[in-house]
Amino acid sequence: MKSFRILFLMVAMVAIFGATSPLNAQKLKTDDVPGDVTQSFSMEYPSAKISSWSLEDKNYVAAFKDDGSDGLAYFANDGTWLYTTYAIPKTEIPLSISNYVTSNYPNYEISVCSLREMPKVGTHYYLEVRFPEVGSKDQPSILTFNYVGALLERKDPPGWTLRTDEPVRPTTDQAANGKASRVEVVSGDRAAKTNDEVKESKPAKVEKVAKEEPAAKAEPAAKAEKPSKKKGKKEAEAPHDPWAQYAIAEKDVPAAVMKTFKKKATKPENTKWFLVGETYVGKCIMREFPMEVYVSTKGIWKKTYSYIDPARLNSSMVKHLDTYYKGYKISFAYKELRADKKNKVYIEFYEKKNYKKKIPTGVLFDEKTRKLIRTVDPNFEDPFNDPDLFADVQMSEEDLQAAIKELPAEVNSYIASNYPSYKIRATDLEEDSDLGEVHRVEIASPGNSIMVLYFDKSGKFLKKESHDGMRTVKSYGDYDEIQVPEVVLNAFKAKFPRVPDPVWDEDENENYDAQFLGTKGREMCIFSPSGQLLEDLYYLDASKMLPEIERYIKETYGKSEIQEYFSVKKDGKNYYKVIILPNKEKYPKYLWFTATGEFYSVED
Repeated sequence: MKSFRILFLMVAMVAIFGATSPLNAQKLKTDDVPGDVTQSFSMEYPSAKISSWSLEDKNYVAAFKDDGSDGLAYFANDGTWLYTTYAIPKTEIPLSISNYVTSNYPNYEISVCSLREMPKVGTHYYLEVRFPEVGSKDQPSILTFNYVGALLERKDPPGWTLRTDEPVRPTTDQAANGKASRVEVVSGDRAAKTNDEVKESKPAKVEKVAKEEPAAKAEPAAKAEKPSKKKGKKEAEAPHDPWAQYAIAEKDVPAAVMKTFKKKATKPENTKWFLVGETYVGKCIMREFPMEVYVSTKGIWKKTYSYIDPARLNSSMVKHLDTYYKGYKISFAYKELRADKKNKVYIEFYEKKNYKKKIPTGVLFDEKTRKLIRTVDPNFEDPFNDPDLFADVQMSEEDLQAAIKELPAEVNSYIASNYPSYKIRATDLEEDSDLGEVHRVEIASPGNSIMVLYFDKSGKFLKKESHDGMRTVKSYGDYDEIQVPEVVLNAFKAKFPRVPDPVWDEDENENYDAQFLGTKGREMCIFSPSGQLLEDLYYLDASKMLPEIERYIKETYGKSEIQEYFSVKKDGKNYYKVIILPNKEKYPKYLWFTATGEFYSVED
């Protein structure tokens, strides 16, 4: 998984990491590194080979190689993983990042360029930008971008102002004499090439990555006269974007198209729209991965490109690459989900002989049979020369009935029991970045109330989406308001008629939580989307935990953080529920105990 997060950034990972440790780094022998630290490293990078250990500002740093990439992993004394950084050439960052730096920091240089991984934060680009003045001790501006080049955070030093004068650089003779003079100002790729070394300066212990937003909304810099650009023989031209000519504003997208798009991309970010012939294309980020949704002018879904983790590719596809392309490196992979069910998987990679030249190769497989369809040359094939792109592709009634018959029996049984008046109007098997491969079933009532149900491959119900019968209420989550189904609100009112204004939230299982102050203190109820009361919880003081429960947690999990302690009424029985975060683990565990304090079950 670690190697994928680097490969998936769609940049050529030719790591140029070298001896870049700060001067105050203290080299260590492996025996001098605490066991908690070495154990944490092994958990994070089980296949990596450690080159050396060092101590920097009380943090332990492992220099390692993993899947051909060199990195530095930082750990606290107790073994807590802080972050990992991979140095990369400035020439391999996305063009949007280079353009942002050039526009907002003219005459400045990128002094540090790397990829970073952090707990609970996706892999991102980390840049330090400085004014290239000889002998300057000014702090750099720190910029972070997501893997598609959108700005995450910009942090300029206190009191920072944009320098508009020409930078001072030493000539060869003057450098020997300790003198400097003003020289020609260069920018873009030429400026990047003047800095031959990529050095990592002493990093901060914590990086706050803000909510992703387009670079256009970044903090505006002071206007400065841009230096003229004289094209040199070696200066590269900006790559042509074939999508640019098809770009349209979101306000020009028909309502029917937008409705279909929102069904396929439930929580999109950074959406951009394009009109290619008679097809609207919504390109967005879904759960940190790129997605493209193709919809006809009538609002009929055609297909979706969903980028996938190469680690989850089918073994037969990987075997094909291993057999015919030894030493290859995957750049990215995506699944093409289609309305006519002719789904495909595309893998783009670099053959060993073409890796340094960055010449890609592509292979296309049938998603159902796993058989190779053909080999693709990405450099010459026109991405818009796709006959399916311009045809209105929709599932016929015959295909729909055939698709319904292919659904697991549990799916049809669930719908018949819970939604007897609804009919299936569309179904497909799609990839969800969180749930994996799922059955997406769209059902409609006689009054045309639409619901979307999700089931796993065996037919087990996972979650539901509803765009009808919802009411906006106050929330204690990340947003001020959320939408809760009327049936859930009515069920709560019937159970607690004297509670005037509960605070609602929606959990990861698509259930609805109501929190309020009851007669026994702070209370929370969890309802299913259909209004069924699942759990009734009372918040308890963890310092007064039952000795039996406290002893079990200590003996089983050792040192752990107690996050919440509840008494619970569920299925007519009383339980205790404890949410803990075990030491050295990233995710909490939900422990259930009987009313007498005996261990019952655990949920991750």
